[in-house]
Amino acid sequence: MVKKLWWSNSLVLLFLLAGGLSATAQVRPADFRMLDKLAGTWKMRTKLGAVVETWSRTNDSTWTGRTWRVAGADSTLQQSVELARRGNDIFFIPVYEGRTATTPIRLKLRVLKEIGFVAEDLANDFPRKVTYRFKDAEHLDARVEGKRDGTTEEYIFPYQRAE
Repeated sequence: MVKKLWWSNSLVLLFLLAGGLSATAQVRPADFRMLDKLAGTWKMRTKLGAVVETWSRTNDSTWTGRTWRVAGADSTLQQSVELARRGNDIFFIPVYEGRTATTPIRLKLRVLKEIGFVAEDLANDFPRKVTYRFKDAEHLDARVEGKRDGTTEEYIFPYQRAE
């Protein structure tokens, strides 16, 4: 029978815990500049027209986005969004037109990298998770996931930078 050294198991456990802690700290306030790629107008063509999303930097800690449904000469604002840095956290805060709830939805950014971000609030029904991923400088996929009325919903918006 081979006797195990007690300290070798402790070291392995310590390294695993340290690796897990660094994996959870994926969003830093200093990385807020990575959102600069959002600037401008993004468009997704549909059978009935287009969905257009515009992003502009409001100040050093806030980006403002607006999503429009466009059909011919008519356009309807679907939602407004803020990406806001609050202390050490960054939040994705959607405002849906016609929503009567007084509690704002705040999805915390869990991942922020050069290729995009993931924001989520697992306690929220819809949206529960929002993912923005840059395929390249001209293409952006936005994905919104959640549950409404007991049904899981997922919407994917393959945007292209507008001319």
